Order: sequence, then structure tokens, then C-alpha cells
Amino acid sequence: MAVFRVQKTRDYTVMSNYHLRDKTLSLKSKGLLSLMLSLPEDWDYTLYGLSVICKDGLSSIRTSISELEGAGYLKRRRLRNGKGQLTDTEYTILEQPENSINKANQPTCDNPPLDKPILDKPVQGKPILENPTQLNIDISNTQKENTDLSSTNLSIPPARRQQESGNDVNDRIDMIESYREVVHENLDYHVLCECHGVERMDEIVELMVEILSSQRPLIRIAGDEYPTALVKNRLLKLDSSHIEYLFECFDKNTTKVRNIKGYLLASLFNAPITMDSYYRAEVNYDLYGGETQ
Repeated sequence: MAVFRVQKTRDYTVMSNYHLRDKTLSLKSKGLLSLMLSLPEDWDYTLYGLSVICKDGLSSIRTSISELEGAGYLKRRRLRNGKGQLTDTEYTILEQPENSINKANQPTCDNPPLDKPILDKPVQGKPILENPTQLNIDISNTQKENTDLSSTNLSIPPARRQQESGNDVNDRIDMIESYREVVHENLDYHVLCECHGVERMDEIVELMVEILSSQRPLIRIAGDEYPTALVKNRLLKLDSSHIEYLFECFDKNTTKVRNIKGYLLASLFNAPITMDSYYRAEVNYDLYGGETQ
């Protein structure tokens, strides 16, 4: 049987086998890292650029990037322009994690054997307890009469009613503060404040907290009513990339907005389902120079 061998003389990629033999990495992350190592050094490593040359979407690529970053194969650093605003992200790709290199260079120390000390079991004596003076637990007749009278009143006393109302208010305040902490963490609040300002970020955060703490069954967005649970679920999916996308769209908008609160809410609600298409269109425009495909 004839055997045909193809002689390959170009388009080779030379890389370390370290990540391919790393059992802690998923197969998808190994493939993405191999792809990035095969690209030119001056290639623009962005999530949207990778999504153009991959079948996977942005969410899948973002998951693999996070896994590689956590394993030490990738480092990223946010770049700033002359005004101090966050612009691009600089990626540093490693064939071998830094922590594994540092561990290989560190001397190993033997653990000295530790003797187990023998502890004598002390004999515990039984203490003699004297009978303490018994407290007077008798209730005076007037106290009994007051108790009997209060038990016949079936209505809630004003003091108790006020206490329950105060508890409800405190519970709602605690719920609002909890949602605010979640939103701050999801959006990388302090990082975005440095770039876009505290007032602009607080406008977004307070609107999200208002909707997340709402107890209405339906919420109106752009003329349509949606179940509150659906709206909350969509808002909790937002991260810093969605807010960066919204601010970019806001800055490009030249149409007068009459209902700014409704406009912001609709933009936040639709961000998870429109951001991917928006950046794909931007990438296609950059690649093909605005030509119609």
C-alpha cells in the first residue's frame, strides 16, 4: 500500500508542551492558548478579535481567558490614555505559568519529624455545690391582673405595631444595601469611577438598585411590561464590559433623550443581548473598511 507523506516547509508553530500536558486546564482553554501562541507577537489580542477567528462566542472565550488567567498562563493590564481614561487591555501570554517557574527555582525544605508529646490525663474532682439562695419568682397580684387584662385585648398594641413597622423598614434598607454591594462588585465600581467619574457611575448604580429592590410584579421598559424577575435576572448579568459599552453608545448618541431614566433602564436591560452584535459590527467595519458584505 502506497504511503504519501506531505513535506511541510512553512506555517509551523513552535510552542512548549507544558500547557498541553497540564491536567488542570480544560481542553477548550488548551486550544485557545495554542491559538494565541500561534498568532504574531504584534497581533491585537482582544475578546472581539478572537471571536472573529473562532467559532466560539464572546462568553465562551471570556470563560477560557479567565481560566488561563487564573492558572497563570495569561496576564492582562488595562492601559490608559493621556487623560487617564481606561482604553485598551494589554495581554501577556506565557507558555508556562510564572508560579510554576518560581516554584522550580525555590529550594525545597524537608519537614522535620515532630515528636508527639505524651500528656498525662489529670484527675478531675467533683466540686461540691452549695444551694444558692432562691430568687423570688412570685408575681404580685397587680402584675397578674395587668397580665390578665392585656391577654383579653386581641388588637396589636401601638408599641408593637410601631416596632413591626420599624423592622420592615430596616429589612428593606438592608436589602437595598445588599443589592448595592452586589452591583458594585459586578460592575468593578471603583475601577469605572476612576475612568468615568463617580456621578456618572452612581446614576447607573442607583437605577439598578431601585429596580433590583422593587416589589412590583411588572416593570415597564420601552413601552412594554416585563416580569420583575426577568428584569432583575438580566440586570444581575451586567459587568464592567457592559457599562463600558453603554457609555460608548451614549457618547456617540446625538439624538435628544426626553426620558433619560427610561432610556437608561432600556439600555441596561438590552445590553447583554446587543453588545456582542455591536462589537462584531465594529470589528467587521475595521476589517473590511465599511464595505457591505
